Amino acid sequence: DKMMSERALLKERYQEVLDKQRQVENQLQVQLKQLQQRREEEMKNHQEILKAIQDVTIKREETKKKMEKEKKEFLQKEQDLKAEIEKLCEKGRRQLWEMELDKLKNQHNEINRNILEETERAWKAEILSLESRKELLVLKLEEAEKEAELHLTYLKSAPPTLETMRPKQEWEMRLNRIRMTKESVRDQFNDHIQMVRNGTKLSSLPQIPTPTLPPPPSETDFMLTAFQPSPSLTPRLPFPIGPVPVPMVMPSADPRALSFPLLNPAISRPNQPSPPLPASQGRNSPVVASLIGTHSPHMTPAASIPPPPGLGGVKVTPEFPRPQPADKLEKLLEKLLARFPQCNKAQLTNILQQIKTARRTMAGLTMEELNQLVAAKLAEQQERGPLSRIRAPMFSAPLPQISTPMFLPPAQVAYPGTASHSPAACKLCLMCQKLVQPGDLHPMACSHVLHKECIKFWAQTNTNDTCPFCPSLK
Repeated sequence: DKMMSERALLKERYQEVLDKQRQVENQLQVQLKQLQQRREEEMKNHQEILKAIQDVTIKREETKKKMEKEKKEFLQKEQDLKAEIEKLCEKGRRQLWEMELDKLKNQHNEINRNILEETERAWKAEILSLESRKELLVLKLEEAEKEAELHLTYLKSAPPTLETMRPKQEWEMRLNRIRMTKESVRDQFNDHIQMVRNGTKLSSLPQIPTPTLPPPPSETDFMLTAFQPSPSLTPRLPFPIGPVPVPMVMPSADPRALSFPLLNPAISRPNQPSPPLPASQGRNSPVVASLIGTHSPHMTPAASIPPPPGLGGVKVTPEFPRPQPADKLEKLLEKLLARFPQCNKAQLTNILQQIKTARRTMAGLTMEELNQLVAAKLAEQQERGPLSRIRAPMFSAPLPQISTPMFLPPAQVAYPGTASHSPAACKLCLMCQKLVQPGDLHPMACSHVLHKECIKFWAQTNTNDTCPFCPSLK
């Protein structure tokens, strides 16, 4: 019984266990199904997630590639922009350099042009200096030559005697020496001028010495008596003229615009008529030119001397004897009397003589310039009193050493009867030949008178303040 009861109990327990197992199995089956379903769902979700991850990865790769491509493009654009900026900067710098280079080239060309102009001006001035000195020396030699020819003409016309043979030989020797000296001077100056034209500096050339001539042969008694004054041959002039001296060159600021009045000086003798003065080289006034015409039919014409090369437009023509109306001087005096009523005809005639003597010629004066010169002379006379008349010497002096400056015009050379310290307001400028007022006077170490405006360019290019007209500085 006990066994059966235990067996029945065990069966009951076994049945309970089986029921419980079945229940657990059922639960497990349900859970398993749920888990499988969940697993499937999870797998499905996982697949979806994997697909999404794959899509994102692909998209990321595409985006990465796109970004790399854009980055490369941006880098290329940046490099292109940098290169463009560098090109623009280089172009700007090059343009700036080209502008500066053009400016420097223009300055260089301007400086070269100024140098060429200054070199040409200095070259022309040096040639003009040599030409003027050559003409001055040749004129003095021609004066001595004419003096010798005059003596020889008289000696040849006189009967041949022992008294005339020796002077004739001496004068012939003197004439030959003068002609040889004149040719030598011309050759020396022409050689110097040609060398200067070829580029040689004038300062490097040797100074051509002033030729000296021995004193003329002594006059014999019969020659002195033959040269006594003859009142019948004395020309009737409105005022005494005196010997015709050698003119000087009147330089201008531009050498091409220079007038070069060259006179052929004749020998003034008491028994020989005074030679006519040549016509004006520049501006001719019909009123003033009447004073320099031929006043006597016995006068001989002055020979024409060609101007130096490079001075175009300057014509020197020989003047032939012409009858001069007697009322020309009267008309000029009437005009001067109307301008200066405080003077009489005698005073004005004396002043005209002084002006002619100071300038060596009245050619080239206009009426206005003549009025200025007369006013200046009147001012001088009020300060210093009337001037003495100039007497003509018996014979021309022998060829002297040139002690006055080569370019000193006649208005600056002291003449007899006039004090050398005349006021600066009454002196003429060496360049423009106009009166220099004290306020316009340029201070010079020498005695030359120049306007400040006339010498301004020379003073700017010559810092040592030298005088352009002193021959010692050439």
